[in-house]
Amino acid sequence: MLKYWLIAAVLRAFSANAWTRRLYRRLGNALGARTRIRRGLPDSYVRRARWILDVLTQHDTARQGAELLELGTGWLQWESTVIRLWRDVRITLYDVWDNRQLPAAQHYFAQLAERLSELPLPPEREPRARELLAGIAAARSFDELYRLLGFRYVVEPSGALAQFPDASFDVVFSCNVLEHVDAAILPAYVRDMARLLKPGGYAVHTIDPGDHLAYYCRGVSKKNYIRYSEPTWRRWYANDVQYFNRVQRSTWLRLFQEAGLELAHEEVTRTDISRLPVAPAFAPLDPADLACTGFKVIYRKPA
Repeated sequence: MLKYWLIAAVLRAFSANAWTRRLYRRLGNALGARTRIRRGLPDSYVRRARWILDVLTQHDTARQGAELLELGTGWLQWESTVIRLWRDVRITLYDVWDNRQLPAAQHYFAQLAERLSELPLPPEREPRARELLAGIAAARSFDELYRLLGFRYVVEPSGALAQFPDASFDVVFSCNVLEHVDAAILPAYVRDMARLLKPGGYAVHTIDPGDHLAYYCRGVSKKNYIRYSEPTWRRWYANDVQYFNRVQRSTWLRLFQEAGLELAHEEVTRTDISRLPVAPAFAPLDPADLACTGFKVIYRKPA
């Protein structure tokens, strides 16, 4: 647990002011890109690619020419680019800061080209997918890559979605992003997300309610944070540069339902929390809810 505390202390130090936060982003991008290039394409990314394409196929959404919005595109714009390999759709990439890594993205997609047969692409689509992959490899900038793929890139530091008109997207999706949205604004944020969907449109999200500090510490439970009260968490562990909201699955499901969306599919992963002490704020929740370390949801906006 000492390492857990030290990781939290370092992240809190980087959260001290605007200058330290900028330094963290700069260092994180530089070191992260080198690490990704050195380690290469993880199998988990290929599984993510297969999953999103399977979902869009099974629910018959994201048809040719559809409008999609990805929330929190991160370093590589992975899901969005995979979707473009699969079909000619228009995608808006939305983030709160620019932490893109072009060399790492090109490295991953060059390796994906060698594993393209693992994706559920229609046979007739493969030549176009390979043409796009060649263009990605040759791109000299993200602007050039976006012209090739037809992407629109939006950075909005506030995280607000107000700039987008009502019913402007067929699909809104994210992967391991929503757990980083400020818990205080979540009800309004989810309602706004639902507002953006066209009637009959889909919200497709992978959400990680696990303890992100524990991911640095072997042997620490992925739900370690449930032992800490809110004051203790804020005093010793919460940070701004890797903020996560500690919101549990049951709350997420309620927020989506209250926003008027209908659950079409869910997948849940859990861990053993039987030996963890539980803080009073979490004690009323069902143990199965607290044990959740990840879930994937597909919601539909009624037509």
